[in-house]
Formats: sequence, structure tokens, C-alpha cells
Amino acid sequence: MKRTGLCIVSMLGGALVGSVLAMFLTPQSGPELRNSLREYLDKEVDKIRCHCDEKHNL
Repeated sequence: MKRTGLCIVSMLGGALVGSVLAMFLTPQSGPELRNSLREYLDKEVDKIRCHCDEKHNL
């Protein structure tokens, strides 16, 4: 059980690091990059909130 959790956390951490590196290495201007990051984070926060609300209502 501990290994599964560690594997999942490692995978998510790697995905996060890869995503951040990809965003910083793309040829975007500062404002475009900030807007992209803000939109991405807003979507992910909404997904987490919906998931938590579903779990809470069960």
C-alpha cells in the first residue's frame, strides 16, 4: 500500500515538473505565460473542488 502511494506521488510530481519546464521553455511572452498558468490552475482547482464535493456528498 505504501509503495502504491509513493508511486502515485512520484508520477504526479514528475508530471508537475515536466509541465512547468515545458511552459517555461516554450516561446511565449511573460503575460501569455502567466495567463496560461492562471487558466490551467483555475481549471485544476475547479476539478479538485468538484471531486471533493462529490466525495463529501456520498
